[in-house]
Amino acid sequence: MGQTGRISIEKYAELCAKMGDIINDNEACVKIAESSGYSRAEWNSAHTRWQKRITDPEDMGKTASKFVECWQDEVNKLRTNGDSAGNSLKDR
Repeated sequence: MGQTGRISIEKYAELCAKMGDIINDNEACVKIAESSGYSRAEWNSAHTRWQKRITDPEDMGKTASKFVECWQDEVNKLRTNGDSAGNSLKDR
């Protein structure tokens, strides 16, 4: 799977889980990434690269499967901790 810069697929999934329903609001996502120690450039680069790999048909779903597995684990952790990060995790 590897990494894109400092943000591994596991970390990307964790950040996406925290972002939940705001994933399409880049400014809000950047704030969450920055609060986790990543710059705007790192987040934007990782988001673009991971989305490309997740949706690449030649990858045969390997990256997408790994992402979903990690993302679901993180969503479950957030639910368990009662931390919805302002998102509607209860609906997932």
